[in-house]
This record gives sequence, structure tokens and C-alpha cells, in this order.
Amino acid sequence: MTSPRVTSVTVDLKDEEPIFITPLSDLHIDSDQFDLDGFLHMMQERAKLPNHRAVIIGDAMDLVVPPDLKRWRASVQDRSIIGRDDWLNAAVDLAAERLLSTGCKFDLIAPGNHEDEALKRHGIDVTSMLAHSLHCARGGYSGYIEYIIRSKTGDSPPARRCEIFRVLYHHGAWGGRVVKGFGGARDWCRAFDQWHCFIYGHNHQTMVHRETRIRPKRNGGIVEYPVYIVNCGAWIHNYSDNAKITHYAERAGHMPTSRQTPLIRAQAHNHGYTRGWALEYTVEV
Repeated sequence: MTSPRVTSVTVDLKDEEPIFITPLSDLHIDSDQFDLDGFLHMMQERAKLPNHRAVIIGDAMDLVVPPDLKRWRASVQDRSIIGRDDWLNAAVDLAAERLLSTGCKFDLIAPGNHEDEALKRHGIDVTSMLAHSLHCARGGYSGYIEYIIRSKTGDSPPARRCEIFRVLYHHGAWGGRVVKGFGGARDWCRAFDQWHCFIYGHNHQTMVHRETRIRPKRNGGIVEYPVYIVNCGAWIHNYSDNAKITHYAERAGHMPTSRQTPLIRAQAHNHGYTRGWALEYTVEV
């Protein structure tokens, strides 16, 4: 079964009503160092927002197992998995259980380097397994998610298709302790058109950067519009309370990372007869 490069999601909203999108990356949810309490608190609060949804763009799972000679040690897996012959089934079940317990609607889950490595070494596509459990689309290592925002009045059927909010994503491939992978991420996303927000991860950092783009208008003028380049953060501790446990990030000298995730807000706004509908969107941490 193939996975499309562009995943379309139709959202029916009342006039002026926003959607909220939580872009997640690098959860490493089956790791013993996963911040379960902090993650559940954030996601359960966000689930209360109107029309909230979430996407995961890679490394939802850790999948560091004995054949991984570089990173494996007995302390890296969640305690409920250690000692089981069916560790992979147990890890996927654990990840699905924790994600479903947030009460959030997921629109897409995509692989990161950890899932891709498991596919290469073991022939198991855990991303598709999780997508099945979450009842969402299975994305690629990169791609688009387009939100088709339709307006409706009261409980009536959607009036019409209003605006499309496009999110470009890539799991990430860019490090940098100071700039948080921004240089490589910006170079990559500039090759792609017609997006409003670019999200990436991989280096476990959090950042929101806003830029201004210009496009021509039909009357010969120009119009400015914002784009956001967003590093989605991570939900794993690099440094454990027990100094005898050395995470591979600590050994490599990686800086501690904040466990937080940006929040995207988008809505179609009606400016009346002269200007019509317009898309308004922001990203905050």
C-alpha cells in the first residue's frame, strides 16, 4: 500500500471559528526516559481546545533494541517492555495506548529515522501499525498536509470551500546546537511552494521563526503573507535522575532540551464583500 505525498483533511467550521494543530516530533514514547506525565498534561489540555487535532512527523517511537550496537543498553526501554520476547508488539501497543489516552484526534503519523531504521533492519513498518491504531493517515518522511477549511452556519451543511491551509513537513536531518537546525531546514523548505507552515524535528529543539513572502495580485499589485518555520521539540529526558544511566544524548554531549511543543492556530476570516475570505494563522510556543 502506498502513502500519498499530500494528505488532505477537510474541516467544517462555523464562521470565524479556528482550528488548532499540535505538531509532534521525537516523542520516543517507548523509551524509559519519555516524559509521560508532562506529555499527557499538555495534550489533555490541548484536547480541550475547539477543533483541535495533532500530527506526528517522526520518531514517535524509540525502538532502540539490542541489534543497535551504537545506542542499545538495558536501561533504554520502558520497564513494561524489558524481558519480553514480543518486545516490538509490546512497544507498539504501549505507544498506541499512550497516544489514544490523550483524547486527541490525530490526522497523520509519519516515520522518523528511528522508525525508518526499524523498517530497514527488521522489515517492520511500525508507522503504519500506529496509523491503523490511531485511525489516521500514514505519511512519508516528508510531505504536505492540506487542511480544507469549509464554512458553515449553525448546524447546516458546509456552505462552500473557503480556504486551504497547507503544512509542509520533514522529519528533519539538520543539527546545530545554536541555530537548532534552522539553516538546513530553511534551505530545504525553500524548494517547495504554496505552504504556510513548515514543521520539522529530529534535533530535539524547539523554535518558531516567522518570515514574510510576497505574491502578485491580479490587479498588478503585490501582497505580503507570513510563513512559519517550526522546530517541533521533543518529549524525552536527555539526563536521568540516576547518574548511572547514560542516555546516548548525554554521552554525545547534547545540550538539555525543553519538553514542549508549538501550537498552530488557523481560521478563515470573512472580510466582507470587498475583500472576501482570507486565511489567518499564527504559531506560538
